[in-house]
Amino acid sequence: MAQNTPLSSAGSTESVPDSVLLGVYLSSRVIRIGTVSDDGRLLSFRRESYYDHAGRPESGPALADHLKSLITATEQASPAPVKAIGVGVPGLVNHATRRIVSVTNAPSLVDVDLFREFEREFKVPIDFDNNANASAYAEMASGVAKGVGDWLYLSIGTGIGAGLVLDGKLRRGKSGYAGEVGHMNIDPDGDQCACGSFGCLETKASAPNIVRRTRTRLRRDATSWLSRFRAEDLTYEHIIEAAQQGDDLARLMMQRTGHFLGMAVADLINVLNFSMVVIGGAPAARPFLVPAITEEARRRAFGPAFEDCQIVAAQLGEEAGVIGSALLAGKLLARA
Repeated sequence: MAQNTPLSSAGSTESVPDSVLLGVYLSSRVIRIGTVSDDGRLLSFRRESYYDHAGRPESGPALADHLKSLITATEQASPAPVKAIGVGVPGLVNHATRRIVSVTNAPSLVDVDLFREFEREFKVPIDFDNNANASAYAEMASGVAKGVGDWLYLSIGTGIGAGLVLDGKLRRGKSGYAGEVGHMNIDPDGDQCACGSFGCLETKASAPNIVRRTRTRLRRDATSWLSRFRAEDLTYEHIIEAAQQGDDLARLMMQRTGHFLGMAVADLINVLNFSMVVIGGAPAARPFLVPAITEEARRRAFGPAFEDCQIVAAQLGEEAGVIGSALLAGKLLARA
């Protein structure tokens, strides 16, 4: 298991509140957790892997126990009592049943009624949502989208999801599945996605498929810095790092990824007349993706709708999902 990052103070010099919110953000490989004030200040933060040394994720029950143990430890170390817990997961959450119905990197987690387990274990309100919605809510509360009414948060990682905000409110659809931008169809002759469809955006622009496309190009381009890696060892992070160092192939792959994303963004701008599209995912990738997405969206979108919309990088980093998950849990208290 990867080395853990210990629980630590986020370094705020402001006073500690009488009670705090707790946010948990389950990414594709790492659990992030922390305490958050009502106004979105991150008070403490830690992260640790839920993969073993062989690169396998924990089973659903083991991961559930791991999460409960981390929450308990965070509660005990909290600067104030925890009054609500919010959890963001990299998949679909049915808001009617409060069940996780899809998690690509930890599929056995769907067999665990995590909400009920948390409800029994922790005697505070519990909220579950998908990661894109959690990060979008953080950007809306204290990031680049503060005060923006109609906008989209685009999450780019192992999958591609979105937080959809209309009239200043997160929109989740009938069951909570709105925002599955990654499964928009962009290539009629494209490869089959893990979801079963063909030619969807994730087959081109998700992190694993950026790596797959880069491996294919490396067979023809041995001059790239990336050629030093064995194909099985190459990662999205390596491609971003090479792009930062000026590697031509890496920059080309990031630009082409941005163009695929821009195709989808153009259609969404046309349909929903957003005032802003916020590009999330790996912070180091944003300087490459934002210009490429903007270029392609400008080329494809209806002119007046495109002119209404800013395409910008997300302001918050890896802590966004923790903050957003916590603040969404805080909304439960406001409605109580």
